[in-house]
Amino acid sequence: MSQPCLWPSRRARGVLVTLLLLGGLLAAQAAHAGASAGPRPYAAGEVLVHYRGDPGETSVKVAPEESVAGAVARLRRDPAVAYAHPDYAVRASRFSPNDPGSAGRGRWYRDQWNFLSPTRIPGGIGIPAGWQQAIRDHAAGGRGVTVAVLDSGVAYRKKGHRYRRDPDLPPTRRFVDPKDYVDGDRVALDRDGHGTHIASTIAQATDNGIGLTGIAYEAKIMPIRVLNRRDVGMGSDVAKGVRFATRHGADIINLSLEFEPVVRHCRQIRSVCDAIRNATDAGVTVVASAGNHDQSQVAYPAAAPDVIGVGATTYRACVASYSNYGQGLDLTAPGGGTDKARLLAHDRHCRPTAPGYEVRQYSLLPEATRKGNYRKFGIVGHRGTSMAAAHVSGVAALLIADGVCGPHPAPATVEERLENTAVDHGRLGPDEMYGAGLLDATRATNPTNPC
Repeated sequence: MSQPCLWPSRRARGVLVTLLLLGGLLAAQAAHAGASAGPRPYAAGEVLVHYRGDPGETSVKVAPEESVAGAVARLRRDPAVAYAHPDYAVRASRFSPNDPGSAGRGRWYRDQWNFLSPTRIPGGIGIPAGWQQAIRDHAAGGRGVTVAVLDSGVAYRKKGHRYRRDPDLPPTRRFVDPKDYVDGDRVALDRDGHGTHIASTIAQATDNGIGLTGIAYEAKIMPIRVLNRRDVGMGSDVAKGVRFATRHGADIINLSLEFEPVVRHCRQIRSVCDAIRNATDAGVTVVASAGNHDQSQVAYPAAAPDVIGVGATTYRACVASYSNYGQGLDLTAPGGGTDKARLLAHDRHCRPTAPGYEVRQYSLLPEATRKGNYRKFGIVGHRGTSMAAAHVSGVAALLIADGVCGPHPAPATVEERLENTAVDHGRLGPDEMYGAGLLDATRATNPTNPC
């Protein structure tokens, strides 16, 4: 049975109208107060005036009963005044992406500790300052650089009913020359999520109001699938992928993959090392993950000559518990997880029993991919030297696009720049735990630091 419609009496209606009007007035006053409490666009109580025949300009005080706008209008009517205008405020030009993360509009930084300045988070690498420098140099977000991602594929486009495009990846046109060596076609779609996560760290769409941010958010991605849905592939396909990327104009090749510890020499994976050597000879920077076995042996291909081998660090800037180390380790970068033991890491700031934080990106949801569903996306956390390598590839893209080391820096120049601007950790100077130190995007892209 419906309830009767109850209408207030005439007197009650009068009281209601009065309350509504009062409420509206109070709301308007609150809104005005809130607006006036914000940053002023110009200085209060003064106007800048230039009188005809006088040098320069004069600051004229505004009477208490007069507004700045009123004073400007009055002064402009004076024939002796050449010009009059407020003393406008100026502030630093700062790129502040609106990506919401898990906390709401513009709060991506709540999830991406790894991108923040090391003055805020010990393990951060200063990406915002790197963004700002690239914008100043008209090379925003690594624009014009192509990064080949040899991995499990990338969710870069829709295909049938099973595959959907990751909505927080760059536009499809920025995915160039895809190749799938697992299925033997040119549609390198991800059936695992690892490759999409890596590509997202490097170049996730940024300031688009969705998900999270990427380091080189204007770079092109070349998706090359060499790993199957179990993250397993063959060395011969990696070699083919490296050669393909080199032929098709990649500037950087990211290899977030590793051979098992049984591979200890290039002669065991000759085709892979030969392909990498050809790539670097052709001017391609190759970045690879050091491995996740907590061993004193950097995994191949990171240990191969001319490759930037990358270990993983944590929220506290300590080398991660799982990260390989040893000869051939060039740099470290955020990989997440827990700290290695203090004595092993030679770092008193390490806290192995403290909570570890993952590297988060907007990517395929693992629980969905395990069921063969490649249509669901969200914020996903991973840890590993794979993630660390992606950070180095992203910053290398910013560096190359920015031209701080010249228009077409050689791979050796890129590596030297990243190492020379890294933040030293552990033992003084380069060591087998941190390499040259922790990646620092701010210092790497700063033109006042000579190459």
